[in-house]
Formats: sequence, C-alpha cells, structure tokens
Amino acid sequence: MIKEKKYLVIVKNLILNAYVGIYPKEKKKKQKVRFNIEVTAKDNIKIKNKISNFISYDDIIKNVKKVLNKAHIPLVENMAEQIAKICMKDKRILKIKIKIEKLEPFKEAESVGVEIIRLNKK
Repeated sequence: MIKEKKYLVIVKNLILNAYVGIYPKEKKKKQKVRFNIEVTAKDNIKIKNKISNFISYDDIIKNVKKVLNKAHIPLVENMAEQIAKICMKDKRILKIKIKIEKLEPFKEAESVGVEIIRLNKK
C-alpha cells in the first residue's frame, strides 16, 4: 500500500498509429491505438513552480512514442510492458496503469486491448 502523499498524472485517449499485432496485415500497415495512462507519483506539489520537480505528461507521451518508433511489436501486452519499464525509470513514479486498445481490428467492437498495473520497486 502506498502510504505517502501522492498525485496522479493522466494521459487520456492518446491515439497514435502503431505497428502492432501478430497477423501479416498488422505487420505491413500501422493501425490506430488508444492509450490511457495513469501515473501515481510522489507528492511534491509544495515545491516551487518548476516543471523539473514533477512527472511530465509530455515525457510520458514521448516515452510511448519512443516505444512505438523502435519496431513492430507483436502483442499489446508487450507494448504496455515496454512503456511501463521506460516510464518507471523515473523513481518518483510509484505506480503506473496503462490501458492500450487497438481501435480497428473488429468491426463488431469499438476496441480490443489490455490494461496493466505496475508498481515501482524502491
């Protein structure tokens, strides 16, 4: 259980194109993927207004793009894990929740995907 003061950093409905999936067509063409990310961080809000003291949602988005730009990723589970690992290099992050949804694979469904939660080991 997280006992210290904390705050949430939220990235909601970030939609990017990615090479993700195990099927041949998914390896040839990017598809729309939606990301919802919640980061629980150590609360240091009383510190002066200096962005470097806080977890930046801009950095979180850059980390997502870094993972997507590396190469084709067969499974969204692996994509979520890679994003979690790169974000949690910042030890101020206590917990990260990442929901990834592929928006185009099934006409019968709005989306399909996964959600993971990872805790940072201190």
